[in-house]
Amino acid sequence: MKRFIFITAAVFFLGCTAIAQKDYPEDKPPEGLKLSSILYGLAVDPDPEDFANKHNISFHKNRVKVFIYFDPASSEPDRKKIIERYKLIVEKKSMDLLRALVPVNVLIPLSRESVIWSIKLPDKPIP
Repeated sequence: MKRFIFITAAVFFLGCTAIAQKDYPEDKPPEGLKLSSILYGLAVDPDPEDFANKHNISFHKNRVKVFIYFDPASSEPDRKKIIERYKLIVEKKSMDLLRALVPVNVLIPLSRESVIWSIKLPDKPIP
């Protein structure tokens, strides 16, 4: 009898966990977005400044510091168009990697660009 109660409770708990995961799609970016999960959470949060503070993300004037990895086959003019279109503030640039300050409201559309491979936070705080 104890085993039956334990198994029933375990199945119930696992079912609730699965339902809870479906209710919160913000945990993982939708298919096709090239954002890290934490950046996706920042982009969809109604109060991005508070979200940034809670997660120790470099955030200033509604911009976030990120690494943008370009498709190595993309052309320099295509990359420049992206930088201008989304009003990115470039801090450093090297081959296919760009460190930039990006407005939070353009993170999702930027991640849909075909010349972008991924957008991530820097591993370490950058002064």
